[in-house]
Amino acid sequence: MNDQSTVIKALIEDFHATVLPAHLQRMLDRDLDLGTPFEPAPGNLVKVVVGMRRSGKTYRLFQQIRDLIASGISPDRICYFNFDDDRLRPFSADLVDKVIESFFELHPTSRSKGAYLFFDEIQEVPHWDIAARRIVDTEKATIYVTGSSSKMLSTDVATEFRGRSISYELLPFSFSEYARFHGIDCDGATTSHDKEQASLLKNACQHYLVQGGFPGVQQLSDNERVAALQSYAQFTVSRDVVERYGFSNAAYAQNLARISIASSGRDFSISKIDSLGKNAGYTPGRAKIAAMLDAFEDAHMLHQVYAFSHSSQKVRLGGFKLYSEDPGLFCALSPAPNDGLTRALETAVYLEMRRQASTRIGSIAMLKLKSGKEIDFIEGDEAFGVAYGLIQVSFNMRNEATRQREISALQESMARFGREKGVIITLDEESRIAVDEGVIEVVPAWKWLLGDERL
Repeated sequence: MNDQSTVIKALIEDFHATVLPAHLQRMLDRDLDLGTPFEPAPGNLVKVVVGMRRSGKTYRLFQQIRDLIASGISPDRICYFNFDDDRLRPFSADLVDKVIESFFELHPTSRSKGAYLFFDEIQEVPHWDIAARRIVDTEKATIYVTGSSSKMLSTDVATEFRGRSISYELLPFSFSEYARFHGIDCDGATTSHDKEQASLLKNACQHYLVQGGFPGVQQLSDNERVAALQSYAQFTVSRDVVERYGFSNAAYAQNLARISIASSGRDFSISKIDSLGKNAGYTPGRAKIAAMLDAFEDAHMLHQVYAFSHSSQKVRLGGFKLYSEDPGLFCALSPAPNDGLTRALETAVYLEMRRQASTRIGSIAMLKLKSGKEIDFIEGDEAFGVAYGLIQVSFNMRNEATRQREISALQESMARFGREKGVIITLDEESRIAVDEGVIEVVPAWKWLLGDERL
């Protein structure tokens, strides 16, 4: 038995003996629904969970494993394996095969009874997709896979499994999950008349915009949280961007990532970044900058949002918007701008729309109106020019000019798409504004993030 095989068997056995029990007491059930587990069988669909490192993918697997055991499945039929372990490096081309064979050697009856296989952070293993496909075709198994690369879904999984996989995106805590983690009851909050509950949630919402939803920073001091989130970004760039894509200038990639995340909610221009680099004495060029942004998005550090258009080609050089993976990550990498909380709120709204949009055909875009005004978010089917919902985000509307700008932009867009409702999300204001086109709902962020007045 070689050293790697010894490590593999030790990791498999250690999971049920020490790892899972140590974490069960501090697990928060995540809202991401992975559906009912399939009965193990050859040809089962593979369920793939992707998201940025430290967003909670591992704990979501633990949650699924806990529920399986609670339903009566023997732990001997469950194999959890984390491939993000330095003891396994350098990865061999047959590593996945070694893991599965080691598991069946330890628990031989699971081969005939059917196994539940959980492969965590598998994307760096050479030819992992080919090995997993072979397991799907030949073994009586149910498989869950996680990774920090979107291309696991769009390229590797889609190509190798040929439609025999289901993908899920796990973001850091939503506001609802954040509130529950901190012991605040959310049940019935948006319809309840409990003023104390409402006050707690309003206060929690402001903290959420600064702290964000990464599980591992929730109980840290302000300085510790900022340092931890900055380290998350640095490690993700190093491991999931520079190492994976082979960018030669790691320092530039780190700096661009910081600038990009700190730009959350603002128009972003590759041309401007390129010009600033030239003035400072170095730029990799527009094409390489665009490639780095795509790599950041693949690693789930940020998301690119374009103007609503019938065209399938997204033109970036003229400007678009970026949104951080988490409002707390944005705050930790930002130089404390005056509009920081406004953009943290806009980021939180985008992310919640993204969570909900996973069940709907369409896209989330910004809208440039003929008048020159903008709508922060339009959710709809661009191919058919159909809008499902129109949303503006404004920290507050106490300034009359701000109020009129937000309302008139929604009126123009409501008329264009034949919508009778628009939404303005603010920190804590609430009202209904009757307009010729219909009604504009002004909704407090904490209520909207919990599901009130959702599209």
